Amino acid sequence: MSWWNTLPALAVALLITFGPGGVLAYFMGARRLPLLCLAPLLTVGIVGVAGIAAGAVGLRWNLTPLLLTTAGASAAAWAIRRFVFKPDFSAPQPAPFLAWAGAATGMALGGVLTARRLTEVIGSPENFAQRFDNVFHLNAIRYIIETGNASSLTLGGMAGGEGGGAIYPSAWHSVAALIAQLSASDVVVAENVFNITIGAVIWPAALILLVHQIVGPRPVALALTGVFAAGFTAFPISIMDFGPLYPNILSYALLPAALAVVIGLCRLGFDHREDQTTLWMALTVAIPALALSQTNGLLSLVAFSLPLGLWVAGRELLSLRGRPFRPMRPLIIIGATLAGLLVFALVWRVLRPLVDYDGWAPFTGLTGAVGEVILNAPIGRPVAWALSILALIGLQQVLRKTRNFWIVLCWLVPVILYVTTASTPKGFWRMLLTGGWYQDSYRLAALLPIFTVVLAAIGSLFLWDVLKAPVTKAAARVSGTLGRKFPAAAPAGLAALIIFAAVVATQTGTMRGITEEASRAYVLDSSSPIVDSDELAVINRLPQTVPDNATIAVNPWNGGSLAYALTGRKVSTYHMFSTDDPELAAINKDIGAALPGSTVCSIAKSRHVEYILDFGSTYLANAAAAQGFRGVVDVKASPSVKVVDSQGDARLLEVVSCG
Repeated sequence: MSWWNTLPALAVALLITFGPGGVLAYFMGARRLPLLCLAPLLTVGIVGVAGIAAGAVGLRWNLTPLLLTTAGASAAAWAIRRFVFKPDFSAPQPAPFLAWAGAATGMALGGVLTARRLTEVIGSPENFAQRFDNVFHLNAIRYIIETGNASSLTLGGMAGGEGGGAIYPSAWHSVAALIAQLSASDVVVAENVFNITIGAVIWPAALILLVHQIVGPRPVALALTGVFAAGFTAFPISIMDFGPLYPNILSYALLPAALAVVIGLCRLGFDHREDQTTLWMALTVAIPALALSQTNGLLSLVAFSLPLGLWVAGRELLSLRGRPFRPMRPLIIIGATLAGLLVFALVWRVLRPLVDYDGWAPFTGLTGAVGEVILNAPIGRPVAWALSILALIGLQQVLRKTRNFWIVLCWLVPVILYVTTASTPKGFWRMLLTGGWYQDSYRLAALLPIFTVVLAAIGSLFLWDVLKAPVTKAAARVSGTLGRKFPAAAPAGLAALIIFAAVVATQTGTMRGITEEASRAYVLDSSSPIVDSDELAVINRLPQTVPDNATIAVNPWNGGSLAYALTGRKVSTYHMFSTDDPELAAINKDIGAALPGSTVCSIAKSRHVEYILDFGSTYLANAAAAQGFRGVVDVKASPSVKVVDSQGDARLLEVVSCG
């Protein structure tokens, strides 16, 4: 299958990503660049809420609940602006044409560069990551399509979770399921197309909005932001390999847009005249968008908001100097700050996982971790020299102006978190600071690019301002009359040269290595760790060999669970971390040698378990749990079973003794 064949799915992905959110953004009062760049964030919020609402009332997940929720949210936004807060569109000024050109250039370059890398990583649209988490993600997409339930309150029930264990953020899976439904694509293609849309479209657009919020409509900065978005090893490619952490990719890609909203509410950055009603409504939708895609995104927004809130509190206290003393004013500011800190502490605790994870140990010292941050080479990746130099220049420029020091504080948030998890021994403080991210260096490294891009954009503007005047004067002297007739030619040429140099500097060397490394996760051949080529051939024939009302007994550790995602045929276990079930445990241990009238036969009949997918004892991980499936692994020939299909060492067997 060619990537050209995925264009219908890509068109659907873009319509879903920008359509509902764009409509809502318009009725909230957003216009122009903010409308465009906020649209994906608002869409994901709509999708997450629509999935829960549809699940609660028994409405199948498809385009209908999405449209109904969009209409309801847009009507509410219109009513708020019409009857509660009067609209004020006089303050925002139209962005200059050159700013639009810069933003469009940044989105185009960021999109092309990132899409190129991601398609190289994936290889073919039909390839999927042969990694632990992807078993759940692919099965969850299929589960939503088959059951019509996209609620985050119940998605974990697919793997047997109950109560709090059934809660799993489903926004990423819900959008992927819609793409599969509306484009008639299989779940793998839908997964890959949506991930490319996130990395190549949503991520650059969100960063451009953030940089625009901070530095204003500077064309060169906006264009370079798109280039910089494609120049980091830590995001998105690294966590497309590790995990893969697809919901995190969505949540983190939306995060810069949410941060732009918070910065606007704090009246920081370039323009302090944004309509506060629009921003508050956008934040109201952004919170569920981040939480229902992956709670790490919401926790990250809270972490970034801490220095912003403290900065605003300090600014307000300092603004009281020189005014007539009124004791209530400082008391109100201090009280609000303390209340905010209390809310921060509560949210920090609530958004921690239900179980404390400490499986990832520190792997370097303090000096090494700090060096990795400064050189944009986390987790031992190659150094991103161009981005690092520009970011250091930007850091120096920010430190020269006290009023912009909040940018440094925001940059330090993921720096402190990453350095902690990378270099601090396991213990209370490491858990307290980074437990919300599972003490996982990959998840925290993926946050480093956000404000590094901001610093690199500021550094680029410094170089632009230094070079523009002398280059323009030199060009005028050389070209004479022609230069006076076309005065914009020299700055345009300089901008093009800087952008071209940035593309070359960020894409050669550093990105090539991570692309090759990550692509190994998507290789499908005879040695693939989850599903190899022989096993996939047997799976692809299941629609012809297994009735659609039958259930297949599988071992999730050898890839058997993916039969559900790839064909829709039901399986006994959907993920490695499925909950304990005594009846299922009996099937896993004894179904391969079941005798007529036995207890396991009774259980198999009640659960319609009629087949076994035997993919042998080569497991993704040598976990003890993988050994608990002796009844479906290396099943011996006996009167209890017969081989229905096989290829290489992969076999499909029918349980004939329980018929």
